[in-house]
Amino acid sequence: MKKSLILLLLPTILLSACASGPTIVSNISPQSNFGNFETYNFLQPLGTDRATGVNTPTSTFLTNAMNREMEARGLSLSDDPDLMIDFNMWAEDRVQIRSAPTHSVNRSHWRRGLHTWPQYSTTVRNYTEGSLLIDLINPRTEALVAEAAATRRISDTSFSQEQAND
Repeated sequence: MKKSLILLLLPTILLSACASGPTIVSNISPQSNFGNFETYNFLQPLGTDRATGVNTPTSTFLTNAMNREMEARGLSLSDDPDLMIDFNMWAEDRVQIRSAPTHSVNRSHWRRGLHTWPQYSTTVRNYTEGSLLIDLINPRTEALVAEAAATRRISDTSFSQEQAND
């Protein structure tokens, strides 16, 4: 029971360790029994690899982090795995538009005193949102066992091994 609970939460734990403050969503197949999985491996090529199949530094960071997490939970790397792992990443440009009411107080030239007029202040911000998707797949049934996604604004594109280790 404890092993299955840990495996259920594994994608969420891994994703939360990779970045500070992302929005994390996970979906787990109700037919999956995580206690049955003892071995794992990675799909080749990973979704984070180049189209030519060349392994990227991001793929290396993610596989190192996933190896550490899986081994800590008692699963071992195997050429005949019970569970296959894949990563996908993408970035999208987004626009955030906010409109807020404000009031202006002015003196009237035609009447005595001060008068207010409602106005709206609109702020437009462009930003980039990045997403990481982790898929856990049963290779025997080719069914998706679990998936987790982390999404956040990208403010700094540099990524270090220390961040991956955390």
